[in-house]
Amino acid sequence: MSGGFGVSSRKGSFGKFVAFVVGGIIGAVGGLLYAPRSGKETREQLRARADELLEESRERYEAKRERAKELAVERGRELRDRIEEAKGRLISGVESAAEAIKGRIERGAEKAEEAAESAEKKAEEQEEER
Repeated sequence: MSGGFGVSSRKGSFGKFVAFVVGGIIGAVGGLLYAPRSGKETREQLRARADELLEESRERYEAKRERAKELAVERGRELRDRIEEAKGRLISGVESAAEAIKGRIERGAEKAEEAAESAEKKAEEQEEER
């Protein structure tokens, strides 16, 4: 089943996401620590950058969650359509089989009726011969 939901795909996406977050944090910390600012300014900038990264992480999570929901709905529709197609084929097959059986029963009934009429005629003929 390919569609981006495989285990390896999830691990790869998660790994990229973690690398993105960690890289952002390391870059922000390194840049702020080496910048010529006071400790208070550095802490404020670190806090601001951490908030930015957290918000970016939330946005990416929400985007992935929405995409997963869309894919689930899409797959559900595809599955429903396939089931409807299979149901239609099954109903058509059952109807065809029912028509064939009905035809055989009607032909059998006609033959039985003909045989009964023939037997009745023979019985009448034998009755007349006596």
